[in-house]
Amino acid sequence: MLDQVHHSATAAPVPLEVNTLLRRICVRPPYFALRDLQSDGMSFFATAVAERPISNEVGPMQAAEISRHAAICGLCAAALALGSNDRQYYLAQDAIYTGFANAAPYGSVISFMASVVEQGKRQVAAEITVSAGRKPMAHLRVTYTILSEAAFKRLFRSKYSPAFAGLARERMPDPPPGKFCRKGETCTLTLEVVPEEACAGHFDHYPAMPVAVLMGQLGLVAERMHGAPYRVASANMTASDFCWAGESARFEVSPLAEAGLYACTAFATDAVVSEMTLQLQSVF
Repeated sequence: MLDQVHHSATAAPVPLEVNTLLRRICVRPPYFALRDLQSDGMSFFATAVAERPISNEVGPMQAAEISRHAAICGLCAAALALGSNDRQYYLAQDAIYTGFANAAPYGSVISFMASVVEQGKRQVAAEITVSAGRKPMAHLRVTYTILSEAAFKRLFRSKYSPAFAGLARERMPDPPPGKFCRKGETCTLTLEVVPEEACAGHFDHYPAMPVAVLMGQLGLVAERMHGAPYRVASANMTASDFCWAGESARFEVSPLAEAGLYACTAFATDAVVSEMTLQLQSVF
């Protein structure tokens, strides 16, 4: 059960040493690409810039990439709140994304502030505000399941890959290409094999495709269906399992009754691993 966290007055933010933080969390570069790490004792602060190629999605950073950085900021806030020096695995279970129009140019510095709002023994929830040019860009609420390092390794021992390490690349690769097809109103992107590159930095020796990358793949399919330039107005995501390197993956998107609203499902070897309702707002 999660208990609400009540915040009191805080001190001025102070810089954090990245390697100290990395020892406590479960992700690594290049998936971890946050800069200017700070904490005021209650909230975690960081910045990031866009790495993905520009697309039909308007704004200074695409929603999938915002979600990636925001989810990492949330788990960093959780790790600081937990106060343990031991590594914990924070597995995103669900996320609610609300987007706002922001006129900053693509590639602008994006600022993140994350705070733990509910905390239990095995779960934690964080809220993350995202801004560019001191104006709001997105708000997220992410709930994580917490596993100790020993519990994670025990649970996923069959996925251990001694050769896989996420530190070899300077930046995350572009989303893996796949085969698009359309049947009726449903559009599908299929990957015959998920490449290890899509899992870089998530997690060391356990190559799992990050939830934000899954969301990004679903977003690519929705973008192709939508056609017009757009921004992501909202997304509501749940994740029940991982898609591992070497597995096949399928991303299905179908339009709902409301214009710009899509039902999205990600499959790994034909099993559902994530579902999302996505609202795209056309920009003219």
